[in-house]
Amino acid sequence: MDLLDVPAVATAPTLPFKRVDGLDAAGTVLSAAFADGSSCAISRLLGAHLRRGDELLIGEGAPVDSPPTQVLLHRPSLKHADILQAKIGYAAQPKPDRRGEMFVRIEVPGGTLGIGAIHIPCYVVRDYFFASDRKRPWQHQQPLYRLLYLTPDVGFGELRVGYRLRRAELVQAGASKAELATLERAYNLLADPDLRAAYHQLLSQPDAPISFPYAGFGSLLVEGERWKEGDTFFAKRILAYLPERHRRKLTVPLRKIDFFNDHAIVRDRKRRLEVLIDQQLLPIKWDQTWSQWRHLITANVDISADFVQTGKYRKEKGEWRLVDWETALPSRTEVTLPPGIEAAVLDARRAHSRFGRYFDDIDQLRWHVHQIPTECDELRRRCWNLGLPGDFDVIQITWRPDYDPYYYEQLSKRSRTMYLFREEYIFDLEKCVVVEVPQAGHATYVFAKPVRLTEFVWQYAKSTRQDILANRNNIAETLGFLARVVHGKNKSDWLKELQMRIGEPAEVAQRAT
Repeated sequence: MDLLDVPAVATAPTLPFKRVDGLDAAGTVLSAAFADGSSCAISRLLGAHLRRGDELLIGEGAPVDSPPTQVLLHRPSLKHADILQAKIGYAAQPKPDRRGEMFVRIEVPGGTLGIGAIHIPCYVVRDYFFASDRKRPWQHQQPLYRLLYLTPDVGFGELRVGYRLRRAELVQAGASKAELATLERAYNLLADPDLRAAYHQLLSQPDAPISFPYAGFGSLLVEGERWKEGDTFFAKRILAYLPERHRRKLTVPLRKIDFFNDHAIVRDRKRRLEVLIDQQLLPIKWDQTWSQWRHLITANVDISADFVQTGKYRKEKGEWRLVDWETALPSRTEVTLPPGIEAAVLDARRAHSRFGRYFDDIDQLRWHVHQIPTECDELRRRCWNLGLPGDFDVIQITWRPDYDPYYYEQLSKRSRTMYLFREEYIFDLEKCVVVEVPQAGHATYVFAKPVRLTEFVWQYAKSTRQDILANRNNIAETLGFLARVVHGKNKSDWLKELQMRIGEPAEVAQRAT
């Protein structure tokens, strides 16, 4: 390695090293006793490498009763064998040093030891993450596939089955936690398309540059030496890595899942989550044609998974910015299907079969409605002129899979006519006008009965709900805004308040419900 590759941005810490006089393993916390009579809690991972006579440098701000996150262990009797425990951030993509050796540079954010980065050769990353037996050299490693009794051409669904069967066998045989952890690591690497591709490259090119899995983010324990003239620790071996991980539960519409031949991917850009799903997790036969009609599926699936933090630098407005994401571990992912999902998929297939060739025309109608409020009878006339089948329901032009038909049906049976505009439905009722987005988390807007409905609709189209709530340019009074009825968790409460707001007589309300 070439020390000149990393610029010096910090000097050696002024904190003193403390000589270890012994270890106290009593209780649940491991404690190091120092020669000066003080003591400090340390992690058991670090304690496994600590010996009497070693020296510890502990980061500033470390809590007294819990292990510090940043510790430098110095062994006076050994050269190039210091150990650094640090909470790491982003791991950059591999690049060569001046000697041509590929390495990964990992950030140490908020370092209190004067260490701001860790330099790790790519072969060190390879030997820790992608080796089936970390005690053997790379050339003597057996493929990860052999741990699962599978071949390299196995599909993602078969890979999960093989992992489950092999894990059950090991548990039955009384395997150690280390053996089970190695099996799980192998599966998580092979079940991720990017990591699997990187591993296949290593099988043919052992010296190929390899990225740090999940781009870092976690706790790292490495052995090596600190560059005395800068802020970099040069690692020659990874002793332990624990990613930032936590459990999440989420509900995902099937229409938002990207389907491929042998796997599917959920990418939630709002929450910055990514989940890989195989055909064992989602036991519904699919293929890439699903992408043509998945938006017609009205079903949702529930996903529960352990997510690890990851991230990428992206250029935005001329500046590079780190964007945090979370990726689900395949071994810790579960999918729960709702009842009737097969029927929902079948209905979507049938709809695509009947209306698929009209999708371009429907998209044109959808664009029209997004720009111009259009009455239902006018939309039916347009559909007829385009040759759409007579049973095509025009409300489907803007209907979304996560809309709740309950709100729509309650208003539809009370309305005289209806307009479609953007994602909303404008109902003309006997005593008022109601604008509805039939979706959980939204609200029903009630307006006084206008003299001319068309004028009201066009005036409403020039405003937004935010404008109405803030009464910008007196728009709320101009439109005759009366009330906002929040959907809430209890639909019966919503209906009772709606009936009161629209002035529905008690006997009519009783018949309507």
